[in-house]
Amino acid sequence: MALDLSGPALLPPTGAVQNLDNPPNHNDGFVAGYTVCIFVTSVFVSLRLYAKFIFLKLPRVVDYLLFPLFGIYIAHCVFWLRMNGTTGNMVHMWNFRLGGLAPFYRNGFYGSVLYETVMMTIKPMILFEWTSIFAPSGLRNWFKWVAYTVSTINVLMYFIAIMIDSTSCHPRAAWWDLTIEGGHCINTKKLPIVTSTMNAIIDLIILLLPQNVIWRLHLSKGRKIGISLVFFVGVISVVAAVSRTVLGYTYENSDDVTYNFSRAGIFMLLEMTSAILVFTIPTTPKPMAHLAQQAGSSINRLMRSTGNGGSSGDGAFATGIAGPKADVYHNNGEPENSMPLTKIRPTKSQRAGGGVERDAESELELVMPEHLR
Repeated sequence: MALDLSGPALLPPTGAVQNLDNPPNHNDGFVAGYTVCIFVTSVFVSLRLYAKFIFLKLPRVVDYLLFPLFGIYIAHCVFWLRMNGTTGNMVHMWNFRLGGLAPFYRNGFYGSVLYETVMMTIKPMILFEWTSIFAPSGLRNWFKWVAYTVSTINVLMYFIAIMIDSTSCHPRAAWWDLTIEGGHCINTKKLPIVTSTMNAIIDLIILLLPQNVIWRLHLSKGRKIGISLVFFVGVISVVAAVSRTVLGYTYENSDDVTYNFSRAGIFMLLEMTSAILVFTIPTTPKPMAHLAQQAGSSINRLMRSTGNGGSSGDGAFATGIAGPKADVYHNNGEPENSMPLTKIRPTKSQRAGGGVERDAESELELVMPEHLR
């Protein structure tokens, strides 16, 4: 017997009013949310690339990886927003026609795999970046081993998740098209619960890992608080991961799959966005201060050229903001319960030769400019 593709995908629960022709949705909210997240991440990704490729002229492998990773992030956003062009986002399944499920789920499938790819990549990038800040080259300590262990677990977890999602249905199109004859899928409803729970644990470790080091530095209390807050952006990712874990239990026991699937997309977006911000924000304060200095200098010169400017040292931006050749801070190896940072100016041979000092150049100074100590 042929399926009626124009019929409802699910019978409505008692008391619910079915609307197959113009079902209520939250498409506008999704467009607004995704637009804000794409804009914010674009700004900070650009600042990160400016800091590493232009300001410091010291890009690492993780900075080159940021290009394809950001492209995958944008691709996820495109696929999830394309779900607006189907029956819609945040639409109850009883308001879907059976024939409308395939295009909705197809975009969701690719969006989910792209999300898993981003999360598989960005967290090791964060941890490897932090080892260069808090455990420079040549130093093997607990920080590095924790970072390497967590990175390995994260990569394996998401690789397995991608493999399960990609091979759970035969043929693969049965993942999104329930009408394919002979198509069958294994039950993967517990997969989001497992991945989101592990995700929350990993996010919490990433959130807390640098705090112990920061509070052992020989810096003023105010500067420690400032640096600590910069690294606390990851709290958004922890909250999103915990929320997705709770939603996973709801999803497992609910027939309203389309609505819960859209809700999961919100937390996926928050997790990816906050992870990218965790990676990019710590490098932005000093380059931003440098750009502000340059803008202030340009304004002062313009004002002087029109007869309204003051002396070159009087402008609001003519402060002691450190430039690209700012003092470099390093762990001087004092034992155990303290981790002072000594001020070292790299020699010309170290700057050219890429020694330990060059490897760790100005990483903490990028977090908070010298004049803000």
